[in-house]
Amino acid sequence: MSQGKKSVSSDINSYLMATIVTQSITLAAGILTRRFLGPTQMGIWSLLQIIVIYSNYASLGVTEAILREIPYYEGKGDKAKVHEIKDQVFSFSLLTALVIAVGVVLYAIFFSRSLGKPVFYGLLFVAAIVMLQRINNLYISFLRGFKHFDLAAKQMIYSSIVNGFLVAILSFKYQMYGFMWALCLSFIFNIGYILIYVRFGFKWVIQWRRIGSLIQYGFPLLVLSFLDQIFLSIDKIMIAKMLGVTQLGLYSVALMSYGFLGKVPSAVGIVLVPNLHQKYGERENLEDLRGYLNKSAAAFSELMPFLIGLGWLWISFLARFVLPDYLGSIAPMQSLILSAYFLALFHPYSYLITVMRKQILLLPIILSACIIAVTCNFLVIKAGWGITGVGVVTTFVFALKFTIVYFTSTPYLMKKGERYKLYATLMLKFGLLLAVLWGLRYFLPNAELSLLKTSLASLFFILIYLPFWIILLKDLGYLEKFKKRFWVTPKPEDDTDHE
Repeated sequence: MSQGKKSVSSDINSYLMATIVTQSITLAAGILTRRFLGPTQMGIWSLLQIIVIYSNYASLGVTEAILREIPYYEGKGDKAKVHEIKDQVFSFSLLTALVIAVGVVLYAIFFSRSLGKPVFYGLLFVAAIVMLQRINNLYISFLRGFKHFDLAAKQMIYSSIVNGFLVAILSFKYQMYGFMWALCLSFIFNIGYILIYVRFGFKWVIQWRRIGSLIQYGFPLLVLSFLDQIFLSIDKIMIAKMLGVTQLGLYSVALMSYGFLGKVPSAVGIVLVPNLHQKYGERENLEDLRGYLNKSAAAFSELMPFLIGLGWLWISFLARFVLPDYLGSIAPMQSLILSAYFLALFHPYSYLITVMRKQILLLPIILSACIIAVTCNFLVIKAGWGITGVGVVTTFVFALKFTIVYFTSTPYLMKKGERYKLYATLMLKFGLLLAVLWGLRYFLPNAELSLLKTSLASLFFILIYLPFWIILLKDLGYLEKFKKRFWVTPKPEDDTDHE
């Protein structure tokens, strides 16, 4: 393995482990939050959170340059271009966040009588969160863009600990307002922590011509991200509109579980994206990226079923004890987390398209996915399938979206027969996951009611997937590393006689 690939592998390992630790802490904090706030307040926060999410698009795509353009010009050795992009992105992004925050405050003031007290004060918090989150996200993105992954991993772990502590204390005492205070204080901690270790030396510079070129590059990616966020928000919006905020609060457990699993491929992507662009910037040869993509797909197709299966079993069991008010969320959770498999596989192939700067090809794909999701969600809710049906629809549409992106991107790297063989393999692995989970449900019914049954089901699941993991670790070279580090072969004795 080359030194570059070793570095990427090491970064992925450290960042992935930090992500798992972070998400475990975040999951515990999320459970406590849902207990302290209850379904209704969680539903209100879920709606307010949509404003925070969509505010990220006010930068018109220039922040995409951090993880793509900066590594690309680093690969070419153009340091002056790197610093120019850094300053332009920072200045313009902060300016747009300020405009959004002021707009939210003015809206809250002018419509205060019709909003109600929780929403009014919630919007004021949202304005502060928009600014703090933008600064926080910029600093974290620059850590990733300049490949300071060790510091980014440490920051992520410490941030989750601080956030979990603040959320637990403040949301218990002050409910939704305490939860929002915790978010603000967590962002302040993150910014301060990064500034202790690294200074990027930002200059306030806005050159509209340069900003225009960055928007021209990043705007298609922004539209893609915007459509993708619409796709991810469709289920929440339709549940709130057609079933009410209490059902949305129940569905938030499914979203929390899905979000936990979705962070795994995101963590890999955070390391993979700048390395792909830097590698492509060196020679602009797509063949150089083949190994990264094939190994990512292989790893995701083994890792995600393992995580989904254990999540399916243990979240169902734990929810009955730690979230007794959310029992109606178990079936939706089980149907929704299956989509994490296709989400993970979607990432590497969409990255290939953006590296080739053909991101415009993704626009009709994601737009079509949004339309299909709205139609199918409407039909299943009207049919009385409730939030469980919404979870099933989301998984189906994720599978469809992955399929289209896969066959759009792979012709640039694979022959026809190779493409269909790999696709069939990936789909058969998902079919195996379904078969194993339904088999465990058949032979160990109501396992979520018993610690013994849940443990037995987990043991059977691990044993079934153990051979796949051994093959994967061998293919990725980890078994050989393990042997060299822990299984030391004694050196043969020297039989030469010494006088």
